[in-house]
Amino acid sequence: MFFKMLKSDLKRKKGLNVILFIFITVASVLVFAGAVEIFSTITVKSTTDRYCNASDATLIMMPYKSYISKPLVDTEKKLDDDPNVISWDKEQWTRISYTSMDYPDIDEKNDNISFVKNRQNYICKLPRVHDLVYDMNDQPFYVESGKVAIPVEMSRNLGVSIGDKIKFTTLMGDVYELEVSKLFKENGYKFLVRFIVADADYDILTKDEIRKYPVYGLKLKNSSIPVLEELQKNITDENAYPLMLPKQDDTSDDDYVMRAIISVFVVIICIFLILIIFMTIRFTMVAELKNEEKEIGMMKALGVDSLKFRWIFAAKYIAFAIVGGIIGIAVGLPLSGMVVNIFDANAILPKRSQMIIIGIISVLLMIFMMIAFSLFVMRRISKISVIDAIHGENHGERFGKGSPMFLHKRKKMSVSMFLALSDLLGRAKRYIFLVIAYTLGAAIMLLAFNVRNSIVSTEFAKFFLYHTLDFGENLYDDVKTRMKAEGVTFTVACNEMFEEAGFPAHFDSEFTTDGYYINEGGEKEEYFYVLFGDAKIEKLRYREGGKCPQLENEAAMSYFTAKKYGINVGDVLKFIIYEKNDSNTDYVENERQIVITAFFDYFEGGTPALIMGKDYDKGYHFGENIIGQEINAKESEKAGIIKEMKAYFGEDKILDTDELIKDWMSEYDRLFALIEYVLGGAIIAVLLLITYLYSSVFIAEETSEIALLKSTGFTSGTVKKWQILRILMLAAVSIVIAEVLFRTLGKFIMTKFMENYSVTGTTFLFEFPVSFILIPLIITVSVLTVVALTLRGVRNIAIWKISEE
Repeated sequence: MFFKMLKSDLKRKKGLNVILFIFITVASVLVFAGAVEIFSTITVKSTTDRYCNASDATLIMMPYKSYISKPLVDTEKKLDDDPNVISWDKEQWTRISYTSMDYPDIDEKNDNISFVKNRQNYICKLPRVHDLVYDMNDQPFYVESGKVAIPVEMSRNLGVSIGDKIKFTTLMGDVYELEVSKLFKENGYKFLVRFIVADADYDILTKDEIRKYPVYGLKLKNSSIPVLEELQKNITDENAYPLMLPKQDDTSDDDYVMRAIISVFVVIICIFLILIIFMTIRFTMVAELKNEEKEIGMMKALGVDSLKFRWIFAAKYIAFAIVGGIIGIAVGLPLSGMVVNIFDANAILPKRSQMIIIGIISVLLMIFMMIAFSLFVMRRISKISVIDAIHGENHGERFGKGSPMFLHKRKKMSVSMFLALSDLLGRAKRYIFLVIAYTLGAAIMLLAFNVRNSIVSTEFAKFFLYHTLDFGENLYDDVKTRMKAEGVTFTVACNEMFEEAGFPAHFDSEFTTDGYYINEGGEKEEYFYVLFGDAKIEKLRYREGGKCPQLENEAAMSYFTAKKYGINVGDVLKFIIYEKNDSNTDYVENERQIVITAFFDYFEGGTPALIMGKDYDKGYHFGENIIGQEINAKESEKAGIIKEMKAYFGEDKILDTDELIKDWMSEYDRLFALIEYVLGGAIIAVLLLITYLYSSVFIAEETSEIALLKSTGFTSGTVKKWQILRILMLAAVSIVIAEVLFRTLGKFIMTKFMENYSVTGTTFLFEFPVSFILIPLIITVSVLTVVALTLRGVRNIAIWKISEE
């Protein structure tokens, strides 16, 4: 009986069955891939540590001269004697200029090469102990002579792929051609680029290079910033300065946050598809039960058990769930690896057995939910009685509430509009699930498009402590000689150069030092990044109720950490700040009582910030932090000034605001663009299918009404307008609800989500064209196109074809 019922169901309404099967299959695939993506995000640190033997920190000994003349015996002895160091291994890296490498089909002057330009570039051998590398299949590899392995992110950013030839020019002018043989996943270093070559080739390629640095991979008991600073301070050498690089595995790191956002979108689309499937199952089941009401009543009159009959009636849905689930498992396994690598090129996949187990459990859970939901909907069978078999589904209908509108009272309203409004007002329950589907689809599209617009923006850049971003630059090579000759910082050298050239451009910067928040017990509680100087800190964005710090004992504090400790504006806190000694040659740790005058929203990344008052000038100059890149001119004049600066310094040296943000966040922009296209395309495809399904069922149910209208003189055009206007109104109502949900609930979710990653104050930027024109237009046109195609069969409906009325 089960298979007979299944065969019978499949023969009827083939189009609807195909749509339902596609939904279930696609959902199974996405659930498998999504579960693996989420599991990979959660376990990425442990997976990387296990496979790569990732070091807790990397120590690079930077020579005071061009090279290190003597072995670093003292350094290595101190590493052996330090109780916090578990183990270490030593490599040698050779630093090269980004201009030393010539890439195929890339013009260094005109093409965007920020990936290598903004990072330190090194040639090195294949690592053997710590920070091991794996190819795109998560397999170890070796590099043959004459070839080179490069990070996969370089391939994505520069378009360099396996088989391409890269030319390396040494300091002596010798040119070597290296063929790219492997792309590897870089899990150890965020701000470095490693070119991995064969051991024998390394000696040949670097024989004339002078920047050869000893590099130590450290395994530590405690890798917190204060401990690393203490270790760096203790490791001194007459030949080199110790540069300590913490491992980039903090969950507050911006890369991790972006990947978490992507995982959330994967979850959202899976939930959306499952909800659509449930709504579709309910809609089609209810429609079929209405059609089969007489047969069901007769079978119950003959004594057929309701539960058994419910299983038989759900045959199609059970079969679809099982078959779709099997396909989902088969396709989901290879697809899940692709999904993880698309959104995080450096992620090493979990073990294959783990992926299979996670995926199968997720798909089986979804199948169980679908079968249980199908049987739940079938409870309606219990309400059908023998009376229904005798009278049919329309008994008592004449006593029901009629339409709230009357045509003779709406003389100026067209018949099509009257019919559409009467349907929506009189049978609102019928359209609830379609409105929910449209609303969810529109809301998710609004979320995807606005996340990109809000994060890849100057407003988001302000969370990294910028008050103005009028222009960008690539001027280090132009000013490094001036910096060395005059002993000035980068910003001072650039500002001097701008002034000499007559441009009203200016870098606004603060000096940086280190500090620690002291708790009530007198212990160092939290490391702080401390900024001070004479920059225009009053232009920074402070939270409501605060004021810019001015006095020497005043400061503004990043809000996330302040909230964590329950600190309020006006509180007096104790800090240890690294300040200049009497001779200005070194730093000392001084305790200060600081009054907090304001809070600011900041992408802490595990390190909160403190902005000292403008009168404070005692901090030790560890570095500088640019907080503004300004052009002192009217807004209408800035574009022209940037154009003149490009002509003077070079097109690739000066960037306007859009170019700066795109260059800075190019990798994130690529991911968010991919989300827009993939997610937007998936949502539209789902809405097209569900519109076709609902529209087909509506026409089947309303065949008698359509035939009656046509028999009384109304044309097929009137009927089509009725159907189109009804869907158009449903889509319009859904889009309005989606806009409201996005502006309220979506904003709340975005704010709370980012707070989980040490970022406060985030919100969506208002973007009128996309939110209120583009997305509504795409959804409306897509839906109406499907309805128009579905309505082609209306012309074949006639009263004489209706056999039962």
